[in-house]
Parts: sequence; C-alpha cells; structure tokens
Amino acid sequence: MVRVLFTFASTLLTTSLALQAPDLAPARQGRRQALSFIGTSIAGIASVVTNPEIAKADKARTGPNSVFQGDYDDPMHPGCLRQVKVVGAPLRGDGTRSSNPVLEITGYDSKGSSGTCTDRPTRSDLWKISGTVKSNEQVLIDFSPKGGPENLVGKWDGGGIVFPDGNKWTKVTGGTNDRRPKDMSTLKSD
Repeated sequence: MVRVLFTFASTLLTTSLALQAPDLAPARQGRRQALSFIGTSIAGIASVVTNPEIAKADKARTGPNSVFQGDYDDPMHPGCLRQVKVVGAPLRGDGTRSSNPVLEITGYDSKGSSGTCTDRPTRSDLWKISGTVKSNEQVLIDFSPKGGPENLVGKWDGGGIVFPDGNKWTKVTGGTNDRRPKDMSTLKSD
C-alpha cells in the first residue's frame, strides 16, 4: 500500500512539474513549491485512504466485522442450523484475489416432513453452500446444490437477511450452539 501511495505521489509530482512553465525564479522557490505540493498530495491521499467515505468506497468486511457473519433463525425451517461465515476470497492463479469476500453457509434441515428441527444433526447431515458478499448490505447466494436458484440476492435489513420471496433469516445474538452437531462446538471451514 505504501508503495502504491509513493508511486501515485511521485507520478503526480512529476506530471505537475512537467506541465508547469519554466520558472525564472530562484531554484530555492522551486524546491519550496515542490515540497509544498508533495506534502499536500500526501495529506490528501492519506485522508482518502483512511476515510473511505471521502473516496465513496464501501468495502465489504470479513469475519466478525461483517454484518452477515453469525447464526440465524430461518422461519421456513424453525430450530434448524443456519450458520454464516464471511471469509476472504480465494487466491487466483495470478496471486490476486477478488475484492468481494466469500459467504460460507452451513445448515441442517429436519429429517421429518414438518421442516421443524427437534433433533441435533450429525456431521453427515450438514449441507454447505456458498455465495459472494457484494457490499455490506447485499449478498449473492448459490442455493443450486440444494435445488434452489444459483444467484439469489439477500439484503441486510438491520436484523437479518431478507430474500426476494419475503423469507427473512433473523440473526440470533449469542449464536445457536444447541443446533450444531454434538461432536463439534464450532464448524470449521473445509
């Protein structure tokens, strides 16, 4: 990041100096102008980098900093496990990664036809799906492994994830440890 800022500041300085008409003033005045320009440029760049609102950037967050991370109640499957984790995007072949974090959802649907979970799952009962965090208010989830749509939009409404059909997964403060398999207290990514 420092290298990028330095390169950017150097480019601005070089470009601005090259576009200026030759100054017949003493060289001392030229150095003062250059140093003043560098200082102002660095301050401006630093304020944009440290305050994303200035740059009008809204970077999606990962881990506990993401509003999406946590355990949820799904009214379509009462009492069933719905755990959402937000992790950084995987590395691409060229060593870069997408700016959009990955959503990992682990869940369990009841063994009965009622849709209500009254029992705890085993590890083999769990299903996993994934998605992409587009912003701090929107995700795209791939429900196709469960027979659903491939890019279902979910929107954060302050208390949970709302889907286009009106279903809302409500975030559970403190988690739902009693919905996880007995042989594991936390679910780890594969």
